[in-house]
Amino acid sequence: MRRLASALAALALMMGAAHGETGEIRVSLRGVVRPGAPSLVTVTVPADGAVDLLLTDEAGEQVSVVALNRPAEAGVNTLYWNGTWQGVPAPEGDWKLKLKQGEQSAETAVTVGSLAPCLVGVSLTEENAMKGESSALRWFATEAGRLTVRLEGAEQPLLERTVSAGWGETALPAWQSMGETALVLRLTGADGMESEPVRLAVAVGGTIFDRWPEHPKATAFTPSWGSPWQGKDETLNYWTLPMDITDTEAVWAVLTAPVTVVDNGRTNAERLQVVLRKEPRSDSAGVGVVTCITQSVHVLERGEEWSLVECYSSSFHDSSVKNWNALVQGYLPTAYLKETVPDQTLGMVVDKLTQKLYLFRNGELYDVLQVSTGLANDRQPYNETRSGEFLLHSWVGAIVSDDVVGRLAIRFNDGDLLHEVPYSLMSDGKTKDFSSTDRKLGTRASHGCIRVQRKQTPKGINHEWIWNNRKRDMKILIWEDWQGRQIPLPAEDQPLYVTTGRNPVYHTSLKCSQLKGAKTLPVSYGLLQEEAYAGAKRCAACDAPRRPEEIEAINERYAAGGDHDPVMTAAREKARKALEEQTEP
Repeated sequence: MRRLASALAALALMMGAAHGETGEIRVSLRGVVRPGAPSLVTVTVPADGAVDLLLTDEAGEQVSVVALNRPAEAGVNTLYWNGTWQGVPAPEGDWKLKLKQGEQSAETAVTVGSLAPCLVGVSLTEENAMKGESSALRWFATEAGRLTVRLEGAEQPLLERTVSAGWGETALPAWQSMGETALVLRLTGADGMESEPVRLAVAVGGTIFDRWPEHPKATAFTPSWGSPWQGKDETLNYWTLPMDITDTEAVWAVLTAPVTVVDNGRTNAERLQVVLRKEPRSDSAGVGVVTCITQSVHVLERGEEWSLVECYSSSFHDSSVKNWNALVQGYLPTAYLKETVPDQTLGMVVDKLTQKLYLFRNGELYDVLQVSTGLANDRQPYNETRSGEFLLHSWVGAIVSDDVVGRLAIRFNDGDLLHEVPYSLMSDGKTKDFSSTDRKLGTRASHGCIRVQRKQTPKGINHEWIWNNRKRDMKILIWEDWQGRQIPLPAEDQPLYVTTGRNPVYHTSLKCSQLKGAKTLPVSYGLLQEEAYAGAKRCAACDAPRRPEEIEAINERYAAGGDHDPVMTAAREKARKALEEQTEP
């Protein structure tokens, strides 16, 4: 298991060669220790043998470890320490550094300061990249500062930007040449201190067509995966965009790109639907329905009178064609097609696989919120939240369903709305009870609407923030959870914070709104597997990652060849057979 210590500074604890002899035992360390940066420790021992180096308080209680059972030779030895032990930084404060060899011991005063500027969990989405493609770079910064990315051996930086403390990511410029190269990253803190360099090897070769021989997008999981038209559109849009949230540049390009919607010219069009026909005539069988004004369509063939389009059928319980969230291709009047430019400052992606809402702002992934999309059943397959590309068009306010109230609802697809996780009223008729719905966030639970978390993230974002900052025609992409899609495991060295006490909870940020002054211990994601943290629960408010076993269980359910949702499979098969049985005039 990789530890945070190795990621912090990539330094090993190493003893230097001994020289001279002495009858005394001594230890010294100069300067302030900043975890993540090397500090030189000098150890003098009277004889060959293993030594222990411990960090203790004034009462002699251990607070951290520098080295255990390390070999030393008689005389003076040197030791580099990066201020961590098993992935956990030593706590800030004034301590004693205690040296022990057998029955002898010595100590010296030592001060541990804040973390040194350091980059942790650095990764690329494509370490085997293609010429002309961009790679998404991800990192964890221990403090705010200036990030510099260079190609190895180059003087001019490839990328230079100010970054915040915590997780960050950005798209690199497209690779211009082929061959093996490497990126070198450094973080410079506010005090001018530089982090240890982080090196990432990259192999750039071929073209994008070499990766997917049939077509650049033919085998990627896109919203049009499995369509007979997949691969024929070479432009970047919702239908050709791989469902990869780390490619923030491509996602933002799609969020701000114009869309083609359906407008039949009637009033209250956002509550009306148009039937997609099997053939280009009005008396042909319906294959699906599309909601006017807010739902976009993928134009496959544009004709003078009729056009062939593609979308997920927005069938509700009262729709004329009951084909629940199926990806369909059908004809509608060309005169209905209208181009709309979405808001250029905010956009959202809702992924039904991860049950998360990814909020984008001014070109960057701004924050992540937990959601609950629709939970279908045999009697109500129409509860499935319809996938597709939509525009937020009207502000509804509070809605009531099954004695629960969803505040701040925004319509995006006829009966489907984006709203705050709902509440019911307790027996006093005043107190709001969110307990039954809050705990379901991150799983399917609604009747088709998208429930969004109300608890604030470390940035202060929740659904109320979205309501207060809403813009007409802000775009929302809803990604289908195709069988075969998988959730990647987080890096084992991802920093987390576990609360102490009887009911431990692990968080991604010390600024989490749910901490409320609770004491925490810094750990890494990999340490969650150890017995000491086995009972810790994840905090959804700050998007703490699921445990490995939870992710593996989801991935097993979504493994290629399986069927994670037999209810929808049966419903779509029923709709397909009904269409086949219709007699064409």
